[in-house]
Amino acid sequence: MLEPGVVVIVGCHSVKVVRFLSEGGYSQIYESKSLPSPRVACLKQVKVADKAGLAELRKEVEVMRTLENARNIVKYFDSHAERLPDGTYQVLVLMELCPNRSLLDYMNAHIREKLTESQILTIMMDIAVGVYEMHRLHLVHRDIKIENVLIDAKHRYKLCDFGSVSKPIRPPKDQHEFQLLSHNILYHTTPQYRAPEMLDLTRGVPIDCKSDIWAIGCFLYKLCYYTTPFEAAGDIAILHASFQFPPSPLYSGDLKNLIIIMLQQDLRFRPNIVQILMLLARMCNQDFNEMGIEDYTKTGPKKCC
Repeated sequence: MLEPGVVVIVGCHSVKVVRFLSEGGYSQIYESKSLPSPRVACLKQVKVADKAGLAELRKEVEVMRTLENARNIVKYFDSHAERLPDGTYQVLVLMELCPNRSLLDYMNAHIREKLTESQILTIMMDIAVGVYEMHRLHLVHRDIKIENVLIDAKHRYKLCDFGSVSKPIRPPKDQHEFQLLSHNILYHTTPQYRAPEMLDLTRGVPIDCKSDIWAIGCFLYKLCYYTTPFEAAGDIAILHASFQFPPSPLYSGDLKNLIIIMLQQDLRFRPNIVQILMLLARMCNQDFNEMGIEDYTKTGPKKCC
């Protein structure tokens, strides 16, 4: 635990700890100031037991560095890793502080009346842009969920937690690869958001950006109904893409159709992130051509919503 007032070196930055904010797993989060400037930042302190854990953290930091200038991604500033006297390792990551807390906090504040369609579309547009910034670089987040979204000073919704990010993963070729990938999925993904191809590796399809699209479908469903679509029925329902809409709250057919097309059992029938942004732009009465989105997939709009 770092005490308030302590100054630590994080890469090229001298950082003064202001106060402890939260903790989870092996990490502690602090509000900090980057000296000598008055810039407020978030300092994440993570301790791991061995070099394998250190390698995982370095991979996450490298993803953050790659996405340093991406829209709607929590911004990376600097980092530092060191071996501690007891043989364990510590990593300090300096990044953007999102003072308006998390999307989960925001949803809890509206738990009685639930979110309006307008609020949901605002959140979805921000997160879809963040996912677009990753997918155009062929990075799969693999853990998109309500808990991994923060709200910045300008009330923009931003993706965080990049410890599960990977390039597209081809289907396993033998039993050894099957076991390795099964373990990786178990460790790096959240059960309620797993796509069918993550549960049944014998399908022979890749785990790629379309797996994130499934997770966004679960994400949108939870924004609407405060539960995930497969919460009760579990893996069998996921494998068959079997879910229902609660009778309330009431949302438009367009919003429900957006959920339906993202939660397609066959990943070939799910839209890509550019197509989702096209649909969201239409639903929000925005001009897609002014959003700074390149249709890098060259597939055009999805004509089913």
